[in-house]
Amino acid sequence: MSSDQRIRAAAQSAVTPARVGLRRLQTQPRGFEIARLVVAAVLSFEFASWLPDTSPRPVLAPLTAILVLQVTLFQTIRHVWQRVVSVVVGVIVAALLSSQVGFSWWSLGLAITAALICGFLMRLGNYILEVPISAMLILSLGTGAAATGRIVETLVGALTGLVAGILTSPVKIQTAEEALEGLSGTMARHLHDIAEAVEKRPEPRTFGELLSQARSLSRDVQHVDGELAQAEESIRLNPQGIGMFRAMVALRETLAALEHCGITIRGLARCLADHANEPEPDREDPLSKSEARSRLATALGHLASALGTYGRMRRQQFATGTTDLEDPLTYHLGAAHEERVKLGELLWADSPDWPLHGEVLVHLDRLRTELEAGRRMRTQGRPTRRLRIPKPSPPATLSPIRRRTDLRRARS
Repeated sequence: MSSDQRIRAAAQSAVTPARVGLRRLQTQPRGFEIARLVVAAVLSFEFASWLPDTSPRPVLAPLTAILVLQVTLFQTIRHVWQRVVSVVVGVIVAALLSSQVGFSWWSLGLAITAALICGFLMRLGNYILEVPISAMLILSLGTGAAATGRIVETLVGALTGLVAGILTSPVKIQTAEEALEGLSGTMARHLHDIAEAVEKRPEPRTFGELLSQARSLSRDVQHVDGELAQAEESIRLNPQGIGMFRAMVALRETLAALEHCGITIRGLARCLADHANEPEPDREDPLSKSEARSRLATALGHLASALGTYGRMRRQQFATGTTDLEDPLTYHLGAAHEERVKLGELLWADSPDWPLHGEVLVHLDRLRTELEAGRRMRTQGRPTRRLRIPKPSPPATLSPIRRRTDLRRARS
């Protein structure tokens, strides 16, 4: 097996997610969600039936329990507060009006108006309409027992839903970890595709397609950001989420590092697409020669392997605080740096495309240094061993290339 084939096999194995045993609570399936709602509703009905001030069939209690019990404990607490306040305010409005006036069309309109004003002033969200509903029902019945029973049943259902939320609300840390590992694997596979295209030198449209795929990485980043937002909300006010704040900080840092890598991959794809679409010069430029393409493809293959290994390593650190992937990551980053140095020597020639060549080298350096910085990030308060890879030392004459790089990135 040749060296290029070994690199390709290593990259392919690195971008394949490994099964890692996570010490986190798993997201409940649909069956569990149905069961927790049914149990909460039945228990609230039984509790309300034992109280003397409720109706013979206190269905308002299970209705309240189903409405307030949400996926996360924070949402459950918010719905409990809004539900209880809306019912109590509606009952108070109806009680005040029924003591002064009877039930008629104008008193009904007055009750609805007053109830809606109170609901908007108290910012009850989705439960604003519950205020006039409660006011209309109590005003039409005109009895104090009905008002008391409605409040009691609502309190019983809300309390039952709150207890069920405390006991059964999941902590969605594992989902966020899996999303981050999947994002790093997607980026690694895309970078590996770019490496294969560089080595094979296909039609220019292939690099255009790779550029379109690189631009779609931003949507993947947004999806993972949504998963992290749900994980953050799942630990708010949740006793099961105590001590997980540092884990969420580490997850956010990892997402930031992967987002920067995605931006760099998009800039690299933009450079290669521009190079493929340029007219053929009188003489072949250094980047079009087979040796330079092979060096670039090998460097990209190592970076793809490093990117996939980085995602797997971070997930292991999130789960256990330790990892056995530091040495493979160090090897691929070091090998990528060596190939980049050799590629720089090949591209250092008098060519009209020297700004683009320098931009390609800059993107390689940025991708490697971003992974190196992410490699040194702390996870759950545990410091990791510092990665010892020599920093690139580009020639001083490459400084104008870096200034032109910002202009090219702005166009991409």
